[in-house]
Amino acid sequence: KMRVWFLKETKSLCTSCGTGCNIVMGSREGQLHRYEPRQKDAVNSSWMCDQGRLNYKWIGRADRLQEVMIRRGNAPQVVGKWKVAMSEITARLSGAGLGSVAIIGSARQTTEELYLLAKLAKKSNALTDSVPRFGEADHLLVASDRNPNSTGARLTGISTERMGSKIPTIAAGIRSGSIKTLLVLGEDVTKAGIAPELLDKVECLIAFDILPNATTAKAHYLLPGCAHAEKRGTFINHKGRVQKFMKAVEPTGAARPEWEVLNELVFNGSGGPVSIEGLFNAMAQETPALAGVTWASLGDQGVTIAI
Repeated sequence: KMRVWFLKETKSLCTSCGTGCNIVMGSREGQLHRYEPRQKDAVNSSWMCDQGRLNYKWIGRADRLQEVMIRRGNAPQVVGKWKVAMSEITARLSGAGLGSVAIIGSARQTTEELYLLAKLAKKSNALTDSVPRFGEADHLLVASDRNPNSTGARLTGISTERMGSKIPTIAAGIRSGSIKTLLVLGEDVTKAGIAPELLDKVECLIAFDILPNATTAKAHYLLPGCAHAEKRGTFINHKGRVQKFMKAVEPTGAARPEWEVLNELVFNGSGGPVSIEGLFNAMAQETPALAGVTWASLGDQGVTIAI
């Protein structure tokens, strides 16, 4: 559909599984047109799987979430503004009782975003977890772990080694009324053990996502996020290789990179890192497994850490 010589090439990573194949994204005029493997002997040589080659079309779907939506009580969601949503979410989290908040952060988010989620959770003593995904490995490229950043979720403390093991506890807390605020980043939790009727019991449901689903439909605050092609960050693959990816296209509508929004919530709009480089370096200083690693040291090759 597009001549190769018209495409802008951007270095990135495949998000289809835990291998973290290095790829080149081909884009033109704000649209992605193809993924191709990028040479990386330590990860994928010069190969990538067929599924990975096609795992970009959802980014340009017509039903992408593009507006902040706010719902008051049982009323329908209406279009809102980032400033209003952020002010009210900040007030809600600041006033939440200890143990009344739960956070489910996707292991498809960047390491930086998971790090910020963990800091946010610490402020309110929130229960946290991620959703595991598994499939059949081919013992060549495709890993059985179908999340690209399960390692990042574990190293930042969002999930334990048994990813998903706390979700039943979160569901029970919602059922009993002890969990009153639920923040969901990049997941449809109705498919992960939290029934739709339980979401109706939550006093405040904050959903940050890219595409509509049963969870976003019930959110009191629905925040439009970015695909990894629309931002920068890092993933840590299932062998402990920390790799960065670059931004290929602009976000759609009012969508914002999740790390920017979480940064505001954690640092109340001031005092935090102002760039992805600074955020990674701050995270590395606080994360033992990343000791000595900097954004600059990652280069194009990445760095392997002990996990």
